Amino acid sequence: MRLSIIALIAGFLFFQKNSAPFFGKTEPSPIAAGDTLECFATEMQELLFAANPARQQLQQTLENQAYQFLQQKQTGSQESALMADYTLPVVFHIIHQNGPENITDAQILTAFTNLNDAFANVNFYDENNGVDTKIEFCLAKRDPNGNATTGINRVVSPLTNVDFSTDIAMKDLIRWNPLEYINIWLVRSINGGGVAGYAYFPSSHGGPEDGIVMLGSIMPNLGGGHSTLVHEMGHYLGLYHTFEGSCTNNDCLLDGDRVCDTPPDNSTVSPGNCTAIVNSCTTDAQSGFPSDQNDINWNYVDYGNQPCRNGYTQGQSDRMAFFIENARQSLLNSPACQNPCLNTILAGFTTSATTVNIGTTGNFTNTSIGGTAYIWAVNGVQFATTLNANYTFNALGTFEITLDVANADPNCSGTATATIEVVCPISASFTTSSLYPPPGETVSFTNTSTGASSYTWTVNGTNVSTATHFSTDFNSPGQYNICLNAGNGLCSE
Repeated sequence: MRLSIIALIAGFLFFQKNSAPFFGKTEPSPIAAGDTLECFATEMQELLFAANPARQQLQQTLENQAYQFLQQKQTGSQESALMADYTLPVVFHIIHQNGPENITDAQILTAFTNLNDAFANVNFYDENNGVDTKIEFCLAKRDPNGNATTGINRVVSPLTNVDFSTDIAMKDLIRWNPLEYINIWLVRSINGGGVAGYAYFPSSHGGPEDGIVMLGSIMPNLGGGHSTLVHEMGHYLGLYHTFEGSCTNNDCLLDGDRVCDTPPDNSTVSPGNCTAIVNSCTTDAQSGFPSDQNDINWNYVDYGNQPCRNGYTQGQSDRMAFFIENARQSLLNSPACQNPCLNTILAGFTTSATTVNIGTTGNFTNTSIGGTAYIWAVNGVQFATTLNANYTFNALGTFEITLDVANADPNCSGTATATIEVVCPISASFTTSSLYPPPGETVSFTNTSTGASSYTWTVNGTNVSTATHFSTDFNSPGQYNICLNAGNGLCSE
């Protein structure tokens, strides 16, 4: 199951042909002869890598890191499980022309609930196969400007009929910061029809192509549409199809889908029903299985009948968790699912100066609007909680002053910063009565320093005087090095 360089950033395109809608737990209708579920990962990979080789290199770097981590976890030298629970923010953008793709908010909310159920392995999707991935999704409550949102947007555009050449143009219609939101675009058709959805791998995180595209019309289909969304979310979080690379299995963390508890799989053909047995590979034991295993047509990133899908394995869960904690880590810090601020705060302050002499006290005047509580800090260390503040700078260097503002609304906050440069005000200098005196002549050194209050004179490194001015006789021929150190108790030159 070895890939030439994995489906790195490649968009996974998932095709659906003539599959019957499925609304319950009864056995789905058999797939007609010739029907297939196909993926355009290879074609997308070639197009995207050719246009942006740096994406390919980034995905390979991420794959190397994932391999090292999961290998250590497998041998017990890494923690036995990744962090507990993850919550990732989602926003839906419906690109439509008032057709069947323009599904209702209620249908999206139902699909969203089932997305969470699938990842938690509960309710409809609990068939005693998969695991709770510890990954859940929240529907955005804040838009990128901090305003209240339902997490569902609608845009009328002919770009609802999307293909490879219009992918970015469609997403340019509306895209919320992909570093903080999982963007899901719902459209009428993909690539002229037949394609159910596609997603991009973690190396696309934050890029213009990043996110998931799906047919809006299949979202209300509990057995099909929702498992397609779960399927594409798996790709978004770094999972390959279970049949990637066919049966090669020399290293189950490197070959195929790079997951050790999914048996090697060389089949993309639906078995026709959920109980049919397919066994396309005999290399299962190399993954540590005690015996040869049947293909798992119940896995979300397999190509079995959509209603047959009901689980992710622990190995897949660990792989997704790795990419969440690394490539897609910024999603964990997103404010998208926090309640919106109803009492806006505009944080700000002015400074008495941006460049000050050491020992100077800087004064900071609060100009914030909407705040009632204030925390002042210098380089991250709190020094005041008053409306206005001052701070005495007794060290040289660059200092960042931060004001954090809050009010009675726990969802509101604001921050303002300023940079202060602290310098030494001393300029050390002196003049000499002669640079080439004969032996025995007294030479006078006149201090012309400014900003200092104490002085130390040295001759060839030896302290000889602390007077303001200095004179001495040089009785022996030679070269002498005269130095003056001027200070003020806080700095010197």
